[in-house]
Amino acid sequence: MKTQFLSIIFCFIICFSANNIFAQSDSLNAESQNKHHTTQTLDKDSIKIIREQLIDSIIDYAKTFVGLKYRWAGITPAGFDCSGFIYHIHRHFNLPMPRMSKYSSMMGDRVHIDSLQPGDLVYFKTRSAINNTIGHVAMVIEKVPDSFIMIHSASHAGLVIENFIEYSYYVSRYLYATRLPDEFYLRQWNDSLMEVYKHQNFDIYNDHKQAAVLAQQPEGTTELIYTVKSGDVLGRIASWYKVSVNELMAWNGLGSTRLSIGQKLKVYVKDALVSTYKGVDQMSYDDKQRLAGVSTTATSTNTEVKKDPAYEYYTVQAGDNPYSISKKFPGTTADGIMQLNGITDPSKLRIGQNLKIRKK
Repeated sequence: MKTQFLSIIFCFIICFSANNIFAQSDSLNAESQNKHHTTQTLDKDSIKIIREQLIDSIIDYAKTFVGLKYRWAGITPAGFDCSGFIYHIHRHFNLPMPRMSKYSSMMGDRVHIDSLQPGDLVYFKTRSAINNTIGHVAMVIEKVPDSFIMIHSASHAGLVIENFIEYSYYVSRYLYATRLPDEFYLRQWNDSLMEVYKHQNFDIYNDHKQAAVLAQQPEGTTELIYTVKSGDVLGRIASWYKVSVNELMAWNGLGSTRLSIGQKLKVYVKDALVSTYKGVDQMSYDDKQRLAGVSTTATSTNTEVKKDPAYEYYTVQAGDNPYSISKKFPGTTADGIMQLNGITDPSKLRIGQNLKIRKK
């Protein structure tokens, strides 16, 4: 009798445990299917928006390091090597970029050089150039006719933005370009990773979503138009009009802080202040800085330099680099400007510095 009773108890325990296991298994399966369903419900437009917003953010973040010195094996803002820089700017947004360029080159699809887009990675041969071993990597930030603009950490110049076609060293060593897949960018925004990383990225993500909604004109304001010029950044434009970056983004439906020369921005100023701000678009950089209450003494240096009539002269402004300056003088190149002025490190340009430009 006792043996029979124990057998019944044992069977009961086994059945109860099995039910629990099956219930947990069903729960996990349902959760897995739920997450899979959530991913599947993202349409192509949503994926494109997430991808573009992330790439914009990565590029904006990357530009904050321009001028930083090269550091071998560096992966922190104290200094980067080429792959360390690519690794850092993607890991900052919790994207799974490998540390080594030979591995990152395996993650995407090959892209023809004529079809490059911002965010694409470009790879170059080693310095010896005797084989196709990857020796350098850069990221495309803009496609231009017959070339592209890239940002990278170069051993000879540090963190720089350069036009590929103007540097024979890179042209002769170009290997190929890759485009990271949608899954690379989507990995950050699935349900489980959003929960894990929201303390680092949720604000960034929401800022983009909110800024993409075009805000209405506030009451009691007048609409002014500002045309973006070379060297302009959104934060500085906001300071000239005494408004916030978020307001400018909302008024213009911007998904990122990236600007292009000639772009028109709507700015709403209080009706009583229209006379103060209506001329900002036509002001010189120094006048705009003075309006914002910023000292411009640094921009007035080198004004008494003796000038050679055989050359033109250009005064460096905020946001300038050898490439952007060369575009102002047809027939010149970034390399030519650097050689003529004895510049070995483009990051050392100073606002107000006078540069010689060979007359054409």
